[in-house]
Formats: sequence, structure tokens, C-alpha cells
Amino acid sequence: MSIKEMPIIVGGFYRSGTSLIRRLLDAHSRIHCGPEVKFFKDLRGDYLNDPLAHVRLFSTLPSLGLEPDEIRDIFGRAFIEAHELAARKAGKARWADKNPENLLYLDQWQHLLPGGFVFVHVVRHPLDVLASLLEIGFAKAVPAIFEDKVKFLKTFVDEGLRYEKLYPETSFRIRYEELVTAPTATLKSLFNWLGEDFEAQVLNNFSHAERGRGIEDPKVVTTDRVHNRSVGRWQTDLTSEQIEIALAILGVSFSSYKI
Repeated sequence: MSIKEMPIIVGGFYRSGTSLIRRLLDAHSRIHCGPEVKFFKDLRGDYLNDPLAHVRLFSTLPSLGLEPDEIRDIFGRAFIEAHELAARKAGKARWADKNPENLLYLDQWQHLLPGGFVFVHVVRHPLDVLASLLEIGFAKAVPAIFEDKVKFLKTFVDEGLRYEKLYPETSFRIRYEELVTAPTATLKSLFNWLGEDFEAQVLNNFSHAERGRGIEDPKVVTTDRVHNRSVGRWQTDLTSEQIEIALAILGVSFSSYKI
């Protein structure tokens, strides 16, 4: 299967720009990329606090005598069919799945898509990510303590970098800073790598109502233009103590994330 025929899996830590990429992809005439569907997060019960975890579908299915991989494969097939049907209904030839948590489940995606997929890794300066997280909260998805936020970020991005290293031919890293300062050039590179023609209208249509509403960053719907106003915000939004904590935890890996 050529890259142009493969599904597109988008991942990146929270507040890194994945919602913007999702909408830009969905604005392309050949690609359907709807709002987040938390398949793997539900499958693995991967929530910070869920008082009903013990009665969820995927928590109770093992009582039928099914193994975790069997459950994944059964419901994973339906998940893929749902993506394919949604793309057909939208008149699109290709589908994409966007979730920050995709970084943690890339090996699982390989089981669901044995024919292959392409991975788009969205990265952003980690201190800007942390500054943005402090503003937006995401209490149900991200730990409350700052030190734990940094550790969570490191886990996500390290997984993305690990996968990139293992599968460089089917991985594409897109930097938020490049996207918002030079959107046309950055998107031309992305779509060219995906085997698609660049369509200038994606930069105008990404905010249209037809992109749908669901689980995604709430700020993405507040603008109809790609802008770079949030680049470098960490310099005023983080305290010296927070910066010191972040750099200590990220360590030598920081150079891998930094633009």
C-alpha cells in the first residue's frame, strides 16, 4: 500500500496543535478527519478518575471469557469500519484519526491496521505546552500537579519520538511553531508527504461548521485564521520555579522537543 492510500493517525500532547491539524486535514477535499473518538482510551480504561470504571463495557467484557487482544480486535474492526463509513458519507477517499493519546497507542494501531498507516506527530515547544495547559486546565485528562504534568508530557512525546525512530518512512513530524508562522509552506510539505495536492482553501475552511464539533481543544473554534500569538508565551506565563522543574524533568530530552 502506498502512503497516499494509508489512513492517517495524528498524535501530539495536549495543547500542541493537534486540533488545528485535525481541522486542516478535514478541510481537504480527499481527507475526512472528524473530532476525537476515544476508542483506545475507553478500551484500556485509561482515565485519571472514573468512578464507574468497573461497570464500563470494556471492563465487563472479560467476564465473557474474552482476552484483551480479542476484545481489541473485535471492536477495533468496528472502529475502522466507522471511520471508513464516515469518510464515504463525507464524500472523501481517505480517513484520519486524531487523538492526543494516539502517541500512547501506536503499537495498538499497528494491530488494527496491518496494511499500514502514516503517523503525523504534532510537537510544540514544551514550555509553551505547559503554559497553555495551566491556562486551559484539562483537569479530567492531565494531572493537576505541575511536576506530574511535565512527566506526563515527557511520556507522550518520548513515545512519539520512539515511534518516529522505528518507522521514519511512515512518520512525519510537524512543528506547531512552523505551522503558525509559515502555514502555507508547512502544509505544502505535509500534504506532499501524504501524497496529496496542497489545497489553499484548507486555510480558510478549517474553521467552518462542517468540520464538526466534538471532543477537541475548545479554543480552536474561537479563531478563523492560523496565528502565532501563542508562540513563546512561556516566557511570561511560567514562573522561574516552574521552568526549573520542567527542565530538570525533561533533561537531555528537551533538545529533542525544542524548536
